Amino acid sequence: MSSPYLSIVVTGRNDGYGGDFNQRFFRALRFNHDKLRAAGVEHEVVLVEWAPPADAPLLADLIVAGLPDIAPSVLTSYVVDPRYQDACTLNPRMAYLEYVAKNVGVRRARGRFLLATNTDIYLSKGVVDALASGALEPGVVYRATRTDVKLGADESHVDWPLLEDERNHATYKKIQPPLYAGGSGDFILLDRDSFHSVRGFNEVYRLARLGVDVNFLVKAYASGYRIADIGSPVYHTNHVGSFRISKSVVQNDAADVRWGRQEWPSHDVIYENWDGWGLREAPETALRPGVTRLEFSWAAVPPLVDLKRIVLPAKRVGQE
Repeated sequence: MSSPYLSIVVTGRNDGYGGDFNQRFFRALRFNHDKLRAAGVEHEVVLVEWAPPADAPLLADLIVAGLPDIAPSVLTSYVVDPRYQDACTLNPRMAYLEYVAKNVGVRRARGRFLLATNTDIYLSKGVVDALASGALEPGVVYRATRTDVKLGADESHVDWPLLEDERNHATYKKIQPPLYAGGSGDFILLDRDSFHSVRGFNEVYRLARLGVDVNFLVKAYASGYRIADIGSPVYHTNHVGSFRISKSVVQNDAADVRWGRQEWPSHDVIYENWDGWGLREAPETALRPGVTRLEFSWAAVPPLVDLKRIVLPAKRVGQE
């Protein structure tokens, strides 16, 4: 099987996050697939279904029912045994290890370039054009400014004119060098070899979801990779439960379940994931074509404490 140009790595589960998680995901999946296909960008979507609830249908099965033309040709799903959540977390109050889940997808994606993003992100025309140009460079971390679309915008007919209309924009903060941070988890694009060289997102510190995306940029930058603005934004559909909307409520709550602490020491550390990052050692069972279950094994669980894999402070390679 030939490798696609682009792998889009996302994670989620059928638990109603944000009220209408499935519909937000399906709309964005349909939109991005149609735009990439029209532009001639060969792509796959890698969905990591992290610790799915036992009393609900799998997202992978719902996509087959709701988007039958996409599922068999574009989508590959990895269903992760729920026991990995309890075995991997270092914070029992945090219910979802987003970046360990993304590492599962990064580890297994086949594309020449990998885009780690979220399920409610819409690609702009400029981003699709950049992907279609074939001019992306290996060894460069591409970032995109995230623009939030207001709650109440008519998402039943999403297209670029609606997304580009500034009257529908809730927030807009242009990313800046050298890290181009800000909404980083919504768009990190890098060639597969470089993503694997960095060893994905931080699996040493597993107490919070906040800041792990920025920490990846710190690791990549300190490792000598250039970070660049791809030159066009991506669009995020705001929803109840979104961290940006709820930030004022949870930022001082040490026991917040959804994200963990807002501050953690420190975004500037350099981590070195173990060889088995991304649940490399997890046994795999094929459920059906395109859907694989990662069975539980302690051999796949990262070490509980591995402080030798943390270095302070971060330095740019070849610079003071």
